[in-house]
Amino acid sequence: MERILRYLVFALCPLVFGCGGPPDEIIVVVIPKGLTHEHWQSVRRGAERCAADLLAEENLRVRVIFDGPLRERDAMEQIRIVDRRVATGAQGIVLAPQHSQTMTACVKRAADAGVPVVIIDSGLVETDHYVKYVATDNYRGGCLAAEHLLAELAGQGKTKPRLVLFRYAVGSESTEQREKGFEDTVKKLCPDAVWLSTDKYAGSTRDSAMREAGPLVLQFRDQMDGIFAPNESSASGMLDVLRSQGLNQKVLLMGFDASKPLLQAIQEGDVVGSILQDPYKMGYLSTWCCVRYVLGEDVNGGSTDLNLSTGEHVVIRKDGKLVTTLNDDPEFVLGLYDPAAQAKRVIDKPRFPKRAKP
Repeated sequence: MERILRYLVFALCPLVFGCGGPPDEIIVVVIPKGLTHEHWQSVRRGAERCAADLLAEENLRVRVIFDGPLRERDAMEQIRIVDRRVATGAQGIVLAPQHSQTMTACVKRAADAGVPVVIIDSGLVETDHYVKYVATDNYRGGCLAAEHLLAELAGQGKTKPRLVLFRYAVGSESTEQREKGFEDTVKKLCPDAVWLSTDKYAGSTRDSAMREAGPLVLQFRDQMDGIFAPNESSASGMLDVLRSQGLNQKVLLMGFDASKPLLQAIQEGDVVGSILQDPYKMGYLSTWCCVRYVLGEDVNGGSTDLNLSTGEHVVIRKDGKLVTTLNDDPEFVLGLYDPAAQAKRVIDKPRFPKRAKP
């Protein structure tokens, strides 16, 4: 009860700054799905850059704490982290939920304690308990992946391609949306495509993806034309297996996300392309929205739409360089994943009105 009262005092008083203005320091805890993938490190850099900009531009001190489970499928540990950070003084939380259903209860507990939560990367089935959703349009990303892979296959004369959808994990809302976008677009653009497999799951690591991909590739090695893997670890694991079987560049692999090995594979022609998100921008804008909400602003501008898209880009090799299908500047691609290039970026920050007084 004492903890809840403390958060209620904080939530009501600073909203209108009738108690002496903004707090001396705002603590924002960024909780990713895991700590290992480069995607989450870009989110971290974006969040920390936002804090640095707020200090430089507004003299507003924001402390970003980056705390997540070691393994991406450890939802119980992520729940414990949320609860612990609420109990120990977080004034805002940025969360990438591991599961669209099981993470809802801890987000509700945070909201009930007066701690606003901004959701990133993957959504929740219930939207009543968080203040903003900052993410890639994952469904559109899956559509773009299908469009590019089908175009590449058509260029080889394969108008009735035999396809494999190598899924990620049950309950991961972001990758499920990518998979659905891919399936829907294939059915729309190429109804004669043959689905060899759509029910195999890579799991959360490159090693688990390799274990699942091995038998799948052996089963269909002489039949497959194209494969879609909806995240970095599934794409990397599948790529390792294709290479080990001598099927790289024979079977076209379309990925999602960025890692140095995966991008190098695009350069070498072993992967036909990947859909890159903008995790740096995601980390920056989610932290920005969280801070603005703590300061009493309406981060949705009076709208019931909580979504803020950070963009999705088809990255390919062209003239020996990595570019997007819509932008031939390699520096643009670098800014999506490279720490040095990210540090030079300028992020456009949305401005919000004050929330109505309670």
